[in-house]
Amino acid sequence: MEFHQLRIFLEVARQKNFTRAAENLFLSQPTVSVHIKKLEEALDTPLFRRGKEGMELTEAGRLLFQYGQELLETRAEALAAIQQEQRVIRGRLEIAASSVPGAYLLPDLLQAFCVLHPQVSFSISLRDSRQVLQSIADCSHDLGFTGEPGSGNALGQVMLSEDELILVASPSLACRLSAPNIERAVLADISLDDLADLPILLREPGSATRKVFEEALKNKGGRNTRLFFKGYLESQEAIKEAAKAGLGLTVISQRAVKDELKTGLLKGYRLKDLPLKRHFYLVFRKDCVLPPLSKSFFQFTCDYFTQEDRSIMLK
Repeated sequence: MEFHQLRIFLEVARQKNFTRAAENLFLSQPTVSVHIKKLEEALDTPLFRRGKEGMELTEAGRLLFQYGQELLETRAEALAAIQQEQRVIRGRLEIAASSVPGAYLLPDLLQAFCVLHPQVSFSISLRDSRQVLQSIADCSHDLGFTGEPGSGNALGQVMLSEDELILVASPSLACRLSAPNIERAVLADISLDDLADLPILLREPGSATRKVFEEALKNKGGRNTRLFFKGYLESQEAIKEAAKAGLGLTVISQRAVKDELKTGLLKGYRLKDLPLKRHFYLVFRKDCVLPPLSKSFFQFTCDYFTQEDRSIMLK
């Protein structure tokens, strides 16, 4: 039994699905299946059976899952002790991130970190905010970047920076708004009533962008305007391209459309009667001692953002 096989087994057990496990591990589904088969052959017992909710662990599988986690944790602790002794930051940094911080915060942050620590490699799993929080809670990742703070007693977060959500429209749809014609990259003020009967695109449930918008509407007293929700898309790039094509208006991070606003491919608006601001967070488990690489990156991230723009949030 090899550690690599054990890591694959644990991911399949968590996901209850070979395909999702393969995606998370950046492997092909046949490769994952082969490793599980070899592991079962080596142990001379089946580890999974197909159940109503996906792949379920057999009794032997449950035992291996328990001891397997302990084995990998012991291995990680041993490697961490060796690295700490050598005082060298190296290894693979695995991060979960929602779409906006993943695309617009992490590249510059990782570039600065990797300049200091060239022996570090990384992988970023892009998910919606709800999935990022879940991946931290279930120990799939040590650190996550999201537009939503952690919930419950298990998660803590560091507030990193503020983000403003704006409404964007293609030039063709912008002509149907009552706001005056505006120059590129300049935001006009409009009201919710100006959106009556215009098609609106939303992100998927679980997106922090959608949650901020829906909570703002709720605090406003519900959908008291004739808002027409045409559909939703499950990625930020997809919804941005749909907005550019004129399929509908959408609420999106201003960071994500700064180039389109400058070139005039999209027109940007602030909803004057609906404040749409949020923050980005670095999320972690409170009861977890971070391994040296994750701990170093955690400390670097906190120092990277100015003291004025961040505060510790433990809820």
